[in-house]
Amino acid sequence: MKFFQQALYGLLIGVANIIPGVSGGTIAVMLGIYDQLIDAVSSLRRRFWDSVRYLFPIGVGAVAGILLFSHLLKFLLGTYPGPTNFFFLGLILGGIPVIIRRIRSSGRLRPVSIVPLIAAFLCMILLFVFSRSDGGPTALITSLTFGRTLQFFFCGALAAACMILPGVSGSMVMMLLGVYYSILTAIAELNIILLLPVAFGILLGFFGGAKLIGLCLHRWEQGAYSAILGLIAGSLFPVLNNAQIGANLQGVFSIVTLILGVLFSLWMLRLQKHFGG
Repeated sequence: MKFFQQALYGLLIGVANIIPGVSGGTIAVMLGIYDQLIDAVSSLRRRFWDSVRYLFPIGVGAVAGILLFSHLLKFLLGTYPGPTNFFFLGLILGGIPVIIRRIRSSGRLRPVSIVPLIAAFLCMILLFVFSRSDGGPTALITSLTFGRTLQFFFCGALAAACMILPGVSGSMVMMLLGVYYSILTAIAELNIILLLPVAFGILLGFFGGAKLIGLCLHRWEQGAYSAILGLIAGSLFPVLNNAQIGANLQGVFSIVTLILGVLFSLWMLRLQKHFGG
């Protein structure tokens, strides 16, 4: 029974991680397993079998959630791109208070903390500009070159490292880096060749990134979350670029989904506060 309960938790975390703007880390906090999850990842070398026994059902559930939900998201992005992207935009906008709250809770705001925020924001702007010149952030990639392999590897690593932070969405990171739709399509169509560099990147980011992010947050929490805020602010540009709106019924529906996305993120923030996140 415990296996199925943990698999269900993993399913919810997996579904959350594939929705841009929704944090799997936040879901883990809400479910009351975040501390145990991070501890199991950090203790993998010291307590290998105990960690594997804890992580395996959660991992199985997370993979199942990603595979099942990818088809729905692919359909929505392909059929209703405007309302879907506006919902994602609402999720991102509504998630910004999570990061601001963490910056404020880390102590008095220091001017030096503005530097990583601006640097991260400018990096995202540059990535957005280059992604547009390379076919656009929604260009569908179906084959790999050496450069694309490296891009998918590092995108997977960065997204995995970010998704363990409550309030930060790994799939949103993939969206701002311009590979989200391509990876989502590869998952839905089980394009193993395309997914291999992503999978290796995720393994590196999840296990190696957990220690690195933990170190950054422990030594310079305010600067780390300022950089995260810069990344999230920069992510608005590719989403806005995708979220075309017209003076028609779908345009009206896009405004509705934008509002729903903001409200959903704010509701998640309230739940995170309630559960001690």
